[in-house]
Amino acid sequence: MKTFLESNLSNSIFVDTNVIVDALTNRDYDYKPSQYLLRYISTGVIKACISSKQITDIYYILRKYVSDEIKKKEFIDHLFNIFYVLPLLPSYAKKSLNSPINDYEDAVIEKTAKIHSIKCLVTNNVKDFEKSDLLILTPEQFLTINMLK
Repeated sequence: MKTFLESNLSNSIFVDTNVIVDALTNRDYDYKPSQYLLRYISTGVIKACISSKQITDIYYILRKYVSDEIKKKEFIDHLFNIFYVLPLLPSYAKKSLNSPINDYEDAVIEKTAKIHSIKCLVTNNVKDFEKSDLLILTPEQFLTINMLK
């Protein structure tokens, strides 16, 4: 398991829940970029982060798509292996109440990224983060930029 305590995360990305769920469930009509992003992250080329709250959210959402309990737990275990899982402290949640981002869950994700000095958030719902001052990219945009380097 990767721990945020052992790493400087300022050059990391924060990945929104929808990217992971789309990749694992083929939920969105354009899920391939999300799958490619997870594969890219699993190579270790880029440090990628999610919050501990997202882990439980993803498990809950997977119940709708995956009936096999062992398979769900394997998916979650894989997330612990490829992502730095950041804690969701009460102070992050409280500070998120004052965010210009309307959706509270999105505000918490953005605040968690900012507190850990992460400057890029990857999501399939860019419009949800229009009021953020983070760099907001889709999986396809992120992969395109990184393949050009």
